[in-house]
Amino acid sequence: MPVPQGEWGAPLLTPLLLISALSVSAQVSVIVDREVNAKLGSDAKLNCKVKTPDIISQVTWQRKLSPNNENFLTYSKGEEPMHLTPFGQRVKFLGNGDLGGSIRIPNVTLADQGTYLCIFTTFPGGTKEAEIKLVIQVPPKITLEPTEPVLSGPSPSPIAVCRAWAAKPAVNITWIFSEARYISEENSTNYENGTVSTCSQLVTVPLPGHNGRNVTCVVSQSDGKSMESWSQTLTIQHIYYAPEVKAKVIAKDDGTIQLSCRADCNPPATEFLWKRDEMDLPDNEAEELGATRLLSANTWKGYYACVAGNEVGYSSGYIYVQTVTVPGTCNVHYIPLILLIPSLLINIYVAVIHYRNKKRERYRNSECCLRFRSNCTPILRHIQRLGCCGEDHAEAPTDDAGNATLSVQRARDPDSSVEDIS
Repeated sequence: MPVPQGEWGAPLLTPLLLISALSVSAQVSVIVDREVNAKLGSDAKLNCKVKTPDIISQVTWQRKLSPNNENFLTYSKGEEPMHLTPFGQRVKFLGNGDLGGSIRIPNVTLADQGTYLCIFTTFPGGTKEAEIKLVIQVPPKITLEPTEPVLSGPSPSPIAVCRAWAAKPAVNITWIFSEARYISEENSTNYENGTVSTCSQLVTVPLPGHNGRNVTCVVSQSDGKSMESWSQTLTIQHIYYAPEVKAKVIAKDDGTIQLSCRADCNPPATEFLWKRDEMDLPDNEAEELGATRLLSANTWKGYYACVAGNEVGYSSGYIYVQTVTVPGTCNVHYIPLILLIPSLLINIYVAVIHYRNKKRERYRNSECCLRFRSNCTPILRHIQRLGCCGEDHAEAPTDDAGNATLSVQRARDPDSSVEDIS
């Protein structure tokens, strides 16, 4: 049976046409990089190519602007590229008109950032487009500076300032300050062109020991795909503190003594004053050489003070000079000692002789006592000499001839009388 055309013809024809159109459209594909990052001042390449069996009749580039897009370049195969705007005059076409339509934008600026459209016109497929987002990255300009001079402790103070100027996108700032406790204080400023300036301060309790040490500012910036970092280093030299003074005395070969004063301070000490026993040192006794003074050899004893000062304050160092032995003057100091040596030797000789005589005398007394005990049982009443038998007795009276009387009692019977032996 024939099919009524009025009922089936039109409905069957329409789906067939749609299927044919979709198959043609599906065969046209524009390939681009969805996002391109370029540094300020560099060249940006926007890649664009088409995949289609159709005939390419034209390539067109547009910028998305408000309210309407702007055509800035067109290219037809076999013809020169047409640069349609002042911006288009800067752009170089890299394609060949067949499958490639890439462009290069030299020396990009912040004004070049935006969305670009790459459009291919084909036959019989029509037009096909794709968008590319161009992002301009601005590296920061970095400065690292010390703050104004700060006084040593105990309150925390900023000691260094790191700034990253007009960066896009915004940066991250960190610090390296080894073996020190610190915090950072940060603030940012945004500008209409999309750049951001960031300022970071290093805050710590300033100490004299921080002078001479390094502090490093590290600035990092990410474009979403990779990270780039920069660093700058500063040597701390601006922590001020009052002098810490130490004094010492040095004997010189020329018969003088040198009083030396060392002042540990920042800034360096500019004033030195020497005093002795709380009074200024007379000019006629010393030659002043800044932190040192040369004194004549006859200036011996005294309580010396060195007063050192800088713009922060003053401090003193003390030393007591009791005796100074100056090289070259030892012959004067040792004369009394040399004169005492003979007298000392004589005294030693006399003491030795006296000791030997005393020893002999004790020996004779011991022999006497032993002989005496062997003959009788004595009762010693009076002994003319001292120390007989190792005991001390009073000296017996003597006659004119110097002879001593010794009374001895012999052992007899109990009824017998006592006989005196003279």
